[in-house]
Amino acid sequence: MKNKLDRRSFLKRAGSTALGATAMTWVGPALGAETGTSASFRSAWPNEVARPWPGPEYWSNPLQDWRVRDGRLECFSPGGDRNVVLLTREVSGRSGDLHLSVRLGRLDAAPLESGFAGFRAGIRNPHGDYRAVAIYGQGMNAGISADGRLFIGTLEATAPKVDLADEIHLTLSAQPSAGGYKTTLRAQSAHGDQHAEISRDVPGDWLTGMVALVCSSGDVKPTPAPPRDVSGPKHDFVFYPPDQRRGGTMRFWFADWTVGGSKVDEHDDHTFGPILFTLYTVSRGTMKLSAQFPPLGNAPATATLQIKDDTGAWKDAATAQLDTDAWNATFRVTPWDATRDRAFRVLYSMNDDNGALKQYTYDGTVRKDPVDRQQLTVGLLTCIWDFGFPHDDFTSHLAFHKPDLLFWTGDQIYEPVGGFGVLETRAPNMIEPAMHDFLRKWFIFGWAVGGLTREIPSVCMTDDHDMYHGNIWGCGGRPTNPAAGMNGYAGQDSGGYKMAPRWVNMVQRAQTAHLPDPYDPTPVQQGITVYFTDLQWGGVSFAVLEDRKWKSAPKEQLPGANIQNGFALNHAWDAATQSNVPNAELLGERQLDFLEAWAGNWSGGTWMKFAVTQTLFGCLHTEPEGVDADAKDPNEPVPPVGVYLEGDHMVADHDSGGWPQRGRDAAILKWRKAFAPHLNGDQHLGSTSHYGVNEFRDGVYTVCTPAISNLWPRRWFPPHPAPNALPGKRNTGDYRDAFGNRMTVLATANPAQYPGPGLEGLRFRVTGYTIIHCDRATRKIAIAEWPRWVDPSQPGAKPYDGWPIVIDQIDNGLWGANWTLDSIETPGFRDPVVQVEEAASGDLVYAIRINGESFTPLVRQPGTYNVVAYDPDGSYRKEWKGVQARKRS
Repeated sequence: MKNKLDRRSFLKRAGSTALGATAMTWVGPALGAETGTSASFRSAWPNEVARPWPGPEYWSNPLQDWRVRDGRLECFSPGGDRNVVLLTREVSGRSGDLHLSVRLGRLDAAPLESGFAGFRAGIRNPHGDYRAVAIYGQGMNAGISADGRLFIGTLEATAPKVDLADEIHLTLSAQPSAGGYKTTLRAQSAHGDQHAEISRDVPGDWLTGMVALVCSSGDVKPTPAPPRDVSGPKHDFVFYPPDQRRGGTMRFWFADWTVGGSKVDEHDDHTFGPILFTLYTVSRGTMKLSAQFPPLGNAPATATLQIKDDTGAWKDAATAQLDTDAWNATFRVTPWDATRDRAFRVLYSMNDDNGALKQYTYDGTVRKDPVDRQQLTVGLLTCIWDFGFPHDDFTSHLAFHKPDLLFWTGDQIYEPVGGFGVLETRAPNMIEPAMHDFLRKWFIFGWAVGGLTREIPSVCMTDDHDMYHGNIWGCGGRPTNPAAGMNGYAGQDSGGYKMAPRWVNMVQRAQTAHLPDPYDPTPVQQGITVYFTDLQWGGVSFAVLEDRKWKSAPKEQLPGANIQNGFALNHAWDAATQSNVPNAELLGERQLDFLEAWAGNWSGGTWMKFAVTQTLFGCLHTEPEGVDADAKDPNEPVPPVGVYLEGDHMVADHDSGGWPQRGRDAAILKWRKAFAPHLNGDQHLGSTSHYGVNEFRDGVYTVCTPAISNLWPRRWFPPHPAPNALPGKRNTGDYRDAFGNRMTVLATANPAQYPGPGLEGLRFRVTGYTIIHCDRATRKIAIAEWPRWVDPSQPGAKPYDGWPIVIDQIDNGLWGANWTLDSIETPGFRDPVVQVEEAASGDLVYAIRINGESFTPLVRQPGTYNVVAYDPDGSYRKEWKGVQARKRS
């Protein structure tokens, strides 16, 4: 994503203003007898447990403000709307009774200001799914205000009171009545010397939904809030209540929470944890799997990975210690038999809420390496905000394509995800809460896509929002200027990481621990780790790169441009002629060295290669006349389908990989040596182009995938037609972007008023994903960028206009090459690797595994070359030295 700080300000204006969480505890010594129902629940947090996570039956909002301690659930960090939702029970709409009960008390004796503690019932959300309800749902509050008054829905000035200095037993019961449901709230002191009670008739739908415990600071507003109209575009955003700010005085504990009654339905399959989701890769004989856990405090620290053998028996394959920052367990198994599907399960034992040792399991499948298949299918993905969560439409549509490998190229989380704002800090005493803040957002990602990642190998790459940056220029791992602060443009524009290195490394371990080992694991500044690596799957090799970590800060490198958030405020600044300064870095020398070695390594039967980064190495971005940045993108008009917006001009966003130009060109020339198309995301504008360096189309193809959930739409409406445009495609052809980079545009998915199902904003902002088919026999690559809302299983389903696009592997570097070498033959040996070198220097020009026993090497300039055909996994080798290039006829 671009201009992320502007976007974050926009999100905060839309309601994302703070952090929060809810505690939930169930009590009821005589609940079953009282209600006569089996659909009951009772909490029981053991005295010896100390952890932030309330348990598998609950979802806390937010995670970092709650903890289990001394047999109680505590809201120890106050704020608005803190709540804990019970996942496994729901109040139905049928006639019947409902009973809730809990013990609660204060954590300290400090004066109370405003807020309440108690219950929330009838929690619902327009999306309906229980996961969305747990995170975003609203309902009817009932409890005790800071001054002791009882209320149901609305706090009355004359309501009866209790003294909150004592422990309180709070009960809420509802029985059918002529007016709907007679609902009674009763508060009884632990010593029995005081009690208060109120009753109110409420409509049945006020009680229908999920239930929670709440500890909320701030004004006690009437609930439930009026239902929201979610039909129009202005209502398409995720709704975060405006009262979630941190601070206040309401710090309470809860214990013995019960729920019961004939209206209550059981959903024990809705638990989440303690093993939340998994990610895995297999490459070159090694399998790595990361199992994500919640923060488990003083619980056992060891997990076990088991694999099912040929007899159907489970066998231990590895054990791993839980990382107590990232809270994942990473298993590494080598050698790994990748010739067949292997069922796996992760085992973890801990005490349940009754104090008994319980073994939890999480199962999935490590798939066989598809090396014997004709085609490898890759899913390319980016930017999954929680607009549309839990994203069932997206995940089911993606699964239809049966991808062999998934690339999550970045922004798996956004700062506002799940509400309650973002905890940005470098303060040592706040690092752990900040880590839990991130982990909650990360868990939301896993809650949505875990059904895919437990079966399909996946690559995750960290981008700027994953690091709590609007834009990030890593500058080799240095910290941002502390004098510039954590918020606003000044800090991020100074370059480096604003969060503490321990926090940064936690994020990287959570998202990338399952990747193959890094090519060069040496940390960068501040001890920040790296993960750039090579992944081989299905005979295809992927260079997984970090295009943020070493990138220079444009504000520092280009003082005359007056850069703010990647854009030049100096309107006289010409990025095409003035931004390409010699000292600015993009990938850094270490990654360029890696790419040089990777380009020449075709071992293990590799027959195709791709390079993968976070963002596009160009800038396909236009804005209306008079607009030079993207701050207004969410409010710009969206045209009808097929309408071209006139009057736009190209803009230069230095956060894109189009800058610095020298670094961009150096990377493309390395990829060209491997005939490796470039896969990426981040831009929110789906596109397929052909890079040029010294001339148009002398580089590799690039595929930028659309955002899965897009708030900040980019667009490409250049003001003039380009040479070599495709018929009827006004914005295709040979363009120089605002940095002067050569980009031959083949297709873009611009914002448009697309008809279809689902939320309007997800259609108008051209959300989706990319499916890439790699064919071994033809060495062709088919690219299709799909709208999120289109069901690909339906007859006539099509990707975005302009796709599919089919390209030849050889054209990623030799498209339009005008010089040729003598043809070579390798009789009796099929598909060798052919390597072309400059004769004088020995430098690699390119390497490729050919298809067959003959090949005519092409080159882009005259000279003398050496050619080698060999088997990198065997002994075959044949050389042709001093071959003179000649002009193609």
